[in-house]
Amino acid sequence: MRLPRPHLARPARAAALGVGAVALVAGGLTAALPAVPGAAPPAGAATPLRVLFDNAHAQTAGNADWIISTSQPSPYNQKSAPTVETDWTGAISAWGVSLAQYPTEYRLATNPSGRSLTYGSTSNAQDLANYDVLVIDEPNTAFTAAERKAIMTFVQNGGGLYLIVDHDQSDRNNDGVDSVDIANQLFSSNGVDDTNPFGLTVAYQNISSENTANLGSGASTHPVVKGAWGTASTSILRGATTSTLSTAANPNAKCLLYRAGVSNTGSTGCFIAVSTFGSGRVILWGDSSPVDDGTGQSGNTLYDGWNDPAGTNAAWALNGTDWLGRLS
Repeated sequence: MRLPRPHLARPARAAALGVGAVALVAGGLTAALPAVPGAAPPAGAATPLRVLFDNAHAQTAGNADWIISTSQPSPYNQKSAPTVETDWTGAISAWGVSLAQYPTEYRLATNPSGRSLTYGSTSNAQDLANYDVLVIDEPNTAFTAAERKAIMTFVQNGGGLYLIVDHDQSDRNNDGVDSVDIANQLFSSNGVDDTNPFGLTVAYQNISSENTANLGSGASTHPVVKGAWGTASTSILRGATTSTLSTAANPNAKCLLYRAGVSNTGSTGCFIAVSTFGSGRVILWGDSSPVDDGTGQSGNTLYDGWNDPAGTNAAWALNGTDWLGRLS
């Protein structure tokens, strides 16, 4: 396993770390970047970007383990200064640890199981008003009406939503709904704008296994593609779906990466999409496999999509986090 290679480090980070700060494990293809408690943040980032990872919607059902750490809400209680993905336990710990190595720029937390997503609640420490970016990786229980309104209000007021779905019929906890259903309900029944506010609809597909490098027209200069963590240009699809864009509903809906073999200017077959709503930003990714780092809690069957050479999956996740939080 490895965290982003040195060339994925943001320039401000590389300068703060210094030439000798990155250690490569020869032959193991592992890059471990030490935490830098004294590093100065880049201009405009004096306050760390606050990122909340959701675990209140059965993100660990079945073989899923879509958490950054078993320590919740604070992953830092598992290890305060993580340097490798196994310092925190979870199948998306690589995502969390990659950000956590820059403590002056990012501060992470988890919305734990049993805690509803809220916006404007003074009694909830993980209230969305306290965060800049919300990551929801493959929810398997439906959002309540109040949660759907909270998520939409969060985005409308300037928050960034990273929503990852999985293929059709991926109901891991057998409650009758999967992430495709849950996403589409959010888009169509949220109490804020029920008329396809992001201009995105998730398709009911199950794409078994393929790879794609089919960037959308004009996407090569988008900050999620060409960002501080490197260039995101390819991805794996391993039990995936796509989305349909409606620029009539939202003219800012844009596809960054299409499924292989479809038109890169069309409205269908979009694997990674971006949009805006109000003052906020949204990313929709059609598969949870690319962010799976292959580590996690025992008993789960996990695969390393984060480092799969067929995709630049880490860059999609990390550049996306920056863009949603307006660091790019």
